[in-house]
Amino acid sequence: MIHFRFYKYVIFSLLILFLNQSCSYTIYVSRHAEKEISENQNPSLTQDGKKRADKLGTYLNDKNVKLIFSTNTERTKKTAEPLAIKSIKTISIYDSKKPDLLLSEIKNLRKNTLIIGHSNTLKYLVNNLSGKTILENDLGDLEYDKLFVITRSAFRKPKAQIYIFK
Repeated sequence: MIHFRFYKYVIFSLLILFLNQSCSYTIYVSRHAEKEISENQNPSLTQDGKKRADKLGTYLNDKNVKLIFSTNTERTKKTAEPLAIKSIKTISIYDSKKPDLLLSEIKNLRKNTLIIGHSNTLKYLVNNLSGKTILENDLGDLEYDKLFVITRSAFRKPKAQIYIFK
């Protein structure tokens, strides 16, 4: 009888572990890379920004990212583009003025996702995805090096980490 209970406990534990792993997904959130300074309201990336976007794409290429979201600006799309090309994914455009639609979609789809946003939109996205205050303020004008990594699971609270991405 003891053996049966032990095996039942082991099988139950393995099932919970499997479900927890299979139900978890990771969201990567980043500000666009360095942008050109110009009168243009929709600037592209500087050479440093292009290098940072390439590094981000290379870093995320083996992270099984299934969805890529960007606002409809040149700098955000160009930041997401290297990963989209490497992983043969399309970049979906979201409206930064309607972040709850994006959050709802990501939470419903439950897939590894990259979101590229702006210095003044990341706070809302990161804090809502992580379920706690990770960012107290908007990013500074020259802050381009943070990658927010939020792992969500059906059985645990979200886990958030900040990587400095040079």
